[in-house]
Amino acid sequence: MYGKIALEEAWAIPENFKAYDVSSLAPKGVIGDDLIANLLDVHGTRLTQMDSNGVEMMVLSLSSPGPQGVTNPKDAEELATLANDRLAAEISKNLKRFAGLVSLSMHDPAQAGEELRRCWGDKTKGFVGVILNDYQSAGEDKNIMMFYDEEKYDAFWKVAEELGAPVYLHPREPTPLIYDEMWKARPWLAYSALGYAHRIGMHVLGIVTAGVLDRFPRLKVVIGHMGEHIPYDLYRIDHKLNRARFPNMPMAKDKLVRGYFGEQLFVTTSGHFSTPALLCAMQEIGSRAIMFSIDYPFESIPNGCVWFDEHVAVSNRDLVDIGRNNALRVFTRLADSEGVHGLEEKGPRECGVGGLGLKKEREREVEYGLYNRDWDKRLERR
Repeated sequence: MYGKIALEEAWAIPENFKAYDVSSLAPKGVIGDDLIANLLDVHGTRLTQMDSNGVEMMVLSLSSPGPQGVTNPKDAEELATLANDRLAAEISKNLKRFAGLVSLSMHDPAQAGEELRRCWGDKTKGFVGVILNDYQSAGEDKNIMMFYDEEKYDAFWKVAEELGAPVYLHPREPTPLIYDEMWKARPWLAYSALGYAHRIGMHVLGIVTAGVLDRFPRLKVVIGHMGEHIPYDLYRIDHKLNRARFPNMPMAKDKLVRGYFGEQLFVTTSGHFSTPALLCAMQEIGSRAIMFSIDYPFESIPNGCVWFDEHVAVSNRDLVDIGRNNALRVFTRLADSEGVHGLEEKGPRECGVGGLGLKKEREREVEYGLYNRDWDKRLERR
């Protein structure tokens, strides 16, 4: 499929590695040839691989934990400002191929709103949403966790809703205390395999059940990795959020969690390239709630794109909506006719999905079949 939009794609500046050294995630060569080099790169290998795999637009965000890993409020604010200015400069070199998510310190909700306004005010900076890397760390020992379902964060959510800035909630590592208590004896489970989904799932459900989406009905929240387990637990989640048992739960009394998906809650496929999982998510939350993503450079661009282009058994229309059009409906600045990115919704034929192929190739051929272009030999799919 041509024209794909990828939404959870990491980028970094050297200053970000002071909060968390991502090279510790795996030995060199395990996550790409050089994870650090791939994070720092925008217009080299990244763009070349986008061209080779039908990715028209990448939305970049500062790699986790970003400002959320900085316990000193002033330092966290300075990192966010520095990262936003650097990212805007990189995006401005090619606004037709790159956009960005605003990084924020969440120590002070009002200050976070001010920084979002600063970045949002000039469309030429190319920002289309916000990235928050789970909880905000605080305290000298980094063991204080600040969650955004607390009422004081309404000052931030109000600004995000007013500006129409979708908020992408992304995972990060546990606090030192929680790591020692839960994960130290089983470190292989602490991150992508399990821990990320556990922590983000709790935070997202905390935001929903605290009534944040009810107080701000135009607010949009996005989570990656095929929904961080939530779509597959929706029956049990809604069944067990019993209003008689929890009469003081602030969430709207007449709604289920599943009712927010497709209107205020959305998921992406980042780093979760499983067709059965995608089909389950489509049945539970609907195709309009799902958007394509890769999670580069923590995941391979070709691997994610080959999966989506060749191994996803859904209708052509659903494929194109998930791969492109849904992103334009959620991250509306990508499709703003007065903005700088200027993307438009497309149909299957425009994205090279489901037709007989390029006319110039077909004019010289006998049509042998829709699945194989030779009568006698099985050919590799192109």
